[in-house]
Amino acid sequence: MGRSVDHDIAHAEAALARLEGRRDAIASRLAELTREIELAKGQLAVKDEVEAFIEAVHGSASRRNLAAFETLLTALVQEVLPGEKPVALELSTERGLASLDICVRRADDTLEDVLEDNGGALTNVIGMALRLIAVVKADVARFLALDEADCWIAPDRVSSFYKVLEDGAARLGVQCFAVSHHDLSQFSDKFHIARIVGEPVGGVDVLSADCSAAWDDVQPGLRFVRLVNVQAYKDATLHLSPGVNALIGPNNRGKSTFIRALRAVFYGEARDSLVRAGAKSAIVEIGVAGRRVLRFTRQPRRSPVNIWSLHEADGSIVEEKGMRYETGGRNVPDWVSDLFRITKVEDLDVHIAHQKFPVFLLGETASRRSAVLSIGQEASYIRDMLVIHRERCTRDNATVRNGERELSSLQETLSRFEEIGALKGRLGMLREQAHQMNAASKRLQSLQEHAARLAGLARQLKRASARVEATRTLPQPERVADLTRRVEHARERERIGRQVLQLRRDLSLSRMRVEALGNLPDAAPSLEITAPAQNMLKRLADLRSAALIAKSRMAQIDDGMKSAQAEMARFMEETGGLCPTCGTPVSAENLLDHHAHSTPSSPTERLTA
Repeated sequence: MGRSVDHDIAHAEAALARLEGRRDAIASRLAELTREIELAKGQLAVKDEVEAFIEAVHGSASRRNLAAFETLLTALVQEVLPGEKPVALELSTERGLASLDICVRRADDTLEDVLEDNGGALTNVIGMALRLIAVVKADVARFLALDEADCWIAPDRVSSFYKVLEDGAARLGVQCFAVSHHDLSQFSDKFHIARIVGEPVGGVDVLSADCSAAWDDVQPGLRFVRLVNVQAYKDATLHLSPGVNALIGPNNRGKSTFIRALRAVFYGEARDSLVRAGAKSAIVEIGVAGRRVLRFTRQPRRSPVNIWSLHEADGSIVEEKGMRYETGGRNVPDWVSDLFRITKVEDLDVHIAHQKFPVFLLGETASRRSAVLSIGQEASYIRDMLVIHRERCTRDNATVRNGERELSSLQETLSRFEEIGALKGRLGMLREQAHQMNAASKRLQSLQEHAARLAGLARQLKRASARVEATRTLPQPERVADLTRRVEHARERERIGRQVLQLRRDLSLSRMRVEALGNLPDAAPSLEITAPAQNMLKRLADLRSAALIAKSRMAQIDDGMKSAQAEMARFMEETGGLCPTCGTPVSAENLLDHHAHSTPSSPTERLTA
């Protein structure tokens, strides 16, 4: 019982300790939550001021960028299209988002939208310039591919367009690849030009000079683009220089196939139509730094349908830091974007222009156009600050809203723990009472043990009394000793009697032998045949020897009989002429004959006799 009480109290103490721990945790959470709510309310109190400050900084940075952009775009436009109106960028805010209008300014200071109110030539120039700005301001590879970017430029102004492109690419360190149907041979001494030859029906090829001497191993950029079984190309290689490159040829000869190949590799825009008719797969190989090759494989009706892999100069797949650069699937692997940094920026198609969408940003919404200003590092920081601030305000609102509900719940829960002190005091009293109960239990157990011992002694005393009562009817010790002595004498007499009987039997046998020997003649008769007689004599001699031995033994037996008779006489004197077995009067002659005297009727009569 004591152990059960101790166990229950220990269990109650453990439960109380857990309650105290929970109470302390709730109190700690209550204090922490109170601080969080107070901090969130303080931050929400200055929400509008902080947002206004960030927007002011954003506007200031955007205005600085706008001034630089206007100057640059106006200079490029004037270079290609002399006498054209200056470019004007108008920044505003719509629904909390920055909005950018790209216009040209008339002489009367009114504005015209570039895309809607002007010709395609101006659109081509500004679109090309905006791509250069986006590539430079973004933290991406400085590579730009333009597909028919000069489509709306007058033939006599094409040279100026490429002069501006070449000068801008050289100043900004951008590698350019332009596809054009114009004959740019007049610029062959200024940048690298490749030509399309052949017909699509019979197969087309690329005439391209080797530009490997212009590269070093670590310089970033694309060295070549090789197409194997890609649409009209069975196996064609376009070599690229670090500066501006142009691929020229008549329309419908497959110039844009190289643009589609680049978009398949870096944007994942691949279809089964990319595969040459009759071929099982299409392969695009791009030479990169370190004499490595980036390979893209399109294999219809197989899994994976697309495979990207990076190869060393010897053709083996690159393996670095436990990673094997080979991935299959429909989406461009992360390692391709990380290594070559040719990817969409803010979901803007910056690096590789599509032929059917030559206008960059101008066809987007005003808020979408402003994305080009957010690509720069400074604007990106400011935008991130604003996003973080708004996210923090959202969290603060949630903290206040949810925290106050939790605060009320915690306070209500904490009020339920107010009786823990009283319970602890009562538990201490129960522990003291348990100690007293344990001591009383030990004393009770000791008394029970003493009572058990006393009961045992009482049982032993009762058995001893019964034995004493039983021994009162027994004879006196002297009588018992005398009886014991008589029994021992009786046993000894019995043993002597057995010896006397054995001697009597031996004596009778010896007398019979003597009588037999006494009837023998003194001398043996003469015999004609002496052999049997001699044998008989020998037997007789043996018999005489045996008779002598028998006589000697008889004499010994007689002596023993006499000694036995003397002993029996002495024994009879000791017993007073009574049989030691049955207690009837006997003599020495009939002592051993049990039928010669009567047997007492009971052991008591024997003992009395």
